[in-house]
Amino acid sequence: MISVRNISISYGTHKVIEDLSFNVKKGEIYGIIGPNGAGKTTILRALSGVILPDSGEIYIDGKNVVKYKPRIAVLFETSMTKDFLRITAEEDLMFYSVLYDVDIDKKRIGDILKTVGLDGITKYIFTYSRGMWQRLYFARVLLPDFPIIVLDEPWLGLDVAAQRETIELLKKMKEMRKTIILTAHEMPLIERICDRIMILDKGKNVVEGNVETLLSSLEWRYEIRLLGDNLENLVENYKCIKKKGYYHFYVKNLREFIESMDIASIYEIDVKPLSLEETYIELLMKNKEKEQK
Repeated sequence: MISVRNISISYGTHKVIEDLSFNVKKGEIYGIIGPNGAGKTTILRALSGVILPDSGEIYIDGKNVVKYKPRIAVLFETSMTKDFLRITAEEDLMFYSVLYDVDIDKKRIGDILKTVGLDGITKYIFTYSRGMWQRLYFARVLLPDFPIIVLDEPWLGLDVAAQRETIELLKKMKEMRKTIILTAHEMPLIERICDRIMILDKGKNVVEGNVETLLSSLEWRYEIRLLGDNLENLVENYKCIKKKGYYHFYVKNLREFIESMDIASIYEIDVKPLSLEETYIELLMKNKEKEQK
């Protein structure tokens, strides 16, 4: 559905995106993660037609976004300075329907507000909590019924309950066959909701794939903490670090490692699977080392 081909984008003399390519499939949730300044928001702006690449091409449904205005609903990171807005959510969506130039009636607005959990709420939106504001933002991007939704930091500033609500909203959007591209720093949430993920660093695609693909790209998948005797054989054959009297082994194949242990000599064992956050940090470090060579 979306094909980004060798795009480069600069702000003045500073190159933010360099020869970047990736594809997003129809109906999937595609996450872009990376350190601050990696170019995540710039990519979203290019996809939505706010800025154009210096070189390369972006195609949506086979049409070049330079010549074809993409039907994309956008939610960029937004400041919460709306104390003056003495209107209801229904009135807010009526206003945005004019901006989007879409014909809409009260039933459609009611259906959208029900989807995001704001139906039946008549108080002014300036009284909303941060979580309610986020639900209103989701209502706005659903308003024009565009097939593609772009979200910049959808969990920014949300508490745990509001984060959970946002996850459920994303699931509803996926059920609607929306294609969603989002950026975020909350790794556990990214791991939970995204079909595929791209790690971006200095405007370049470090690695791309589903969570399993990313986890498998490292030399180890499990951290095993052991306390016991006669561990020399394991130390010789596996990556190992000793911390506070414990042996920490980093292994790819858990079954193979367990079978190689002398169970009778083990006093304590703790197995911790590799997380997306740890994978992300390791891959960024490897990329930095690669650049320095």
